[in-house]
Amino acid sequence: MAILPGGRLSWNALLCKVNGTEAEELAQGGAKPSAKILEEMNFVETWLKGIGAKAVKPASELYNIFHAGNITGVVDPLYGSQMLLGGTPNWCALGTFGYHFDVRGGIEGLGTRASENGFKSVSFSKPIFNIGIQHPQIKAVTNLAVVSPGSGFQGLASSAGRIVEFNAGVGQALGIAAITALLSGRNLSNVSNSEVRKVLLSTKQLPRVYGYANNNEAKKLNNFESLLVLV
Repeated sequence: MAILPGGRLSWNALLCKVNGTEAEELAQGGAKPSAKILEEMNFVETWLKGIGAKAVKPASELYNIFHAGNITGVVDPLYGSQMLLGGTPNWCALGTFGYHFDVRGGIEGLGTRASENGFKSVSFSKPIFNIGIQHPQIKAVTNLAVVSPGSGFQGLASSAGRIVEFNAGVGQALGIAAITALLSGRNLSNVSNSEVRKVLLSTKQLPRVYGYANNNEAKKLNNFESLLVLV
């Protein structure tokens, strides 16, 4: 809840459950609320007015659409377990990021499948991982990369990798990679993390790299992703 000038409040807490098809439709529709979501907002408006609000203005667009699909055929897919191992190796990393495996609202059927396979919980530690550019680089399509929650994330990685700040860092690095590819006459997918790192080092723009390997949690999540998510 944010307090704004003039005694106004901004409430960023309304979650609406959608299926995969609905999430894709929202993403393709410019993140505008659907009729179903607007109907839910009407209930919220009634509630807020009931506790004293003079006026309630629903959001004109959605703050976030959790995971609307991933691309395949990337140079190196990024798994949640790899994030827990620290992500891209320190020697070629382009920065560091951290965020929870955030699946608020749940994933239908995941808890049941986890229990059936001997997992008592579907919660894992927050990863602190190094950034690279190989999960959005596409091998089969010449000079294309996809920087978004739909990049080459596998398993639970998409739930941490959807955050704008992370994707902005990857996008910056891909911009450097694109220039490197043009100057050397290569495809974008052939430019490595280490080449981009050299540019960041030479221009004194390389952020601090401090990815953390949580080996026990990574092993648990690797088993979880292998048994539940990837089959």
